[in-house]
Amino acid sequence: MSTHNFKTVGEFEPQESVLLIWPLFQYATASKEYDVEAVTISVISLLIDNVNIIVSCYDETTQERAKLELKNHTIAIEKIQFMIFPSEFIFPRDFGAEILVNDQGEHAVVDFNFDSYGILPNNHPISKKMEEYDRAHAKFIAVERLIFTRLTSEGGDREFNGNGILMTIEDTEVNKRNKGWTKEQVEDEFKRIFNLDKIIWLPYATYDDEDMHAGPIPDENGEFLAYRSASANGHIDEMCRFVNRDTILIAHIPMEEALQNPIHALNKERLDLAYTTLIKETDQSGSPFKVIQMPVPEPIYITVKEGDEVYESYQFPYDLLHGKLKDGSPFPKERMKVLPALSYCNFLITNNLVIAQKYYREGMPYIIKEKDETALNILKSVFPDRKVIAIDSIALNLCGGGIHCHTRNVPKS
Repeated sequence: MSTHNFKTVGEFEPQESVLLIWPLFQYATASKEYDVEAVTISVISLLIDNVNIIVSCYDETTQERAKLELKNHTIAIEKIQFMIFPSEFIFPRDFGAEILVNDQGEHAVVDFNFDSYGILPNNHPISKKMEEYDRAHAKFIAVERLIFTRLTSEGGDREFNGNGILMTIEDTEVNKRNKGWTKEQVEDEFKRIFNLDKIIWLPYATYDDEDMHAGPIPDENGEFLAYRSASANGHIDEMCRFVNRDTILIAHIPMEEALQNPIHALNKERLDLAYTTLIKETDQSGSPFKVIQMPVPEPIYITVKEGDEVYESYQFPYDLLHGKLKDGSPFPKERMKVLPALSYCNFLITNNLVIAQKYYREGMPYIIKEKDETALNILKSVFPDRKVIAIDSIALNLCGGGIHCHTRNVPKS
């Protein structure tokens, strides 16, 4: 049972601010052709007149570079707040402040454990430093009330309908992040800290959002010669989202696509399981949810090499893993073919605006453009009162996340 009166709200409800993390200079490009900083600037330029913006910077040097780049793009930096925190990651959705609100309009923050997406243990220096981020973010926005938990969890795996329901992934929350806890213990703790009535458990994340170091994955020819460029290691916001209290978007792969592409085939198994779960679920009043299917992007493989940030980040736990990936295969050397974390579900909802992801570039197969347009039209249909804009996000996706991951919103009192 909960011991407080704070509750979560849906992302589609009014927001006070949105936080982003400015990439460190060495992380500003995912590879030579893909500019993470440019995506960050695009998101800020769209948000600037929509919601208060906080830009988190590693240090003073990074902050000065951020201000200079924003000025160069004619973005009014006087409208932006800047905070300093030495973050090793650029995805505050996962470790930024998860803010709850009570009937008196007061805020509280849930203080989770963090294990660097399962890459590092909780007691590793990087995990311990990043575990402090949610409290630092909360302090910056003058939220002092803490709701403590020993659960390890990231925001990208938690979707709320704003009416007492959490939707999350069982394999991630129970098997991956909280070994030693039973499903019932995890559920009880989520209900306590978030004042929930119900949890919807989806069985698995998508195949391409599994542990990036699990081993090779199929390439465009079906041979296991490619790798996940990075991943969140099991997040719901790559595949399934609440868009209002009773409507859910879920990624879907038709059988004909699964027959043509091995990545689609592997993802279809998991997405069909999730869909089967959702169509049986009901809200607090016993009414079924409206479940709308979204396309899944076509796989786009990119070759990265030594010196590219994606390649170097992938090699990071080499010593911890004793020179082998988790399936026993060797770490890729010199160059590697990678699949970014592509998704049409990793969009950001703000007060009057939805920022979505798109992928088509000149010379790509036309089906990519068709899917971009289909996904955009679906978002426009479920957000009729908001402007919906899609931007090229592939540089962020190469780093294992997307626009939703790159942001963290704070609800209004």
